[in-house]
Amino acid sequence: MTTQRIEGLPQFAGWHRLTGREREVLRQVAQGASSREVGQRLGISPRTVEVHRARIMGKLGARNTADLMRIVLLDEAGRRPTTPPPATSPE
Repeated sequence: MTTQRIEGLPQFAGWHRLTGREREVLRQVAQGASSREVGQRLGISPRTVEVHRARIMGKLGARNTADLMRIVLLDEAGRRPTTPPPATSPE
């Protein structure tokens, strides 16, 4: 098992439990791709994507896809990752 971070996602609690393929699937799902779209992009069937998603949810303790995204988008301390505030224009 690799310990690479998932490109485009913050490091979340449990990310290290996922296989490389599960991380690929999760990255696509987090970007809003359907099982069919993920399957086409990764060269696997939509059913295989659903199996990966179910395993990801089990490993991370997610009850549904919304819960999965909540887990993934929170940092390890349970906070949203910090992003710089938008620039304000001088008036």
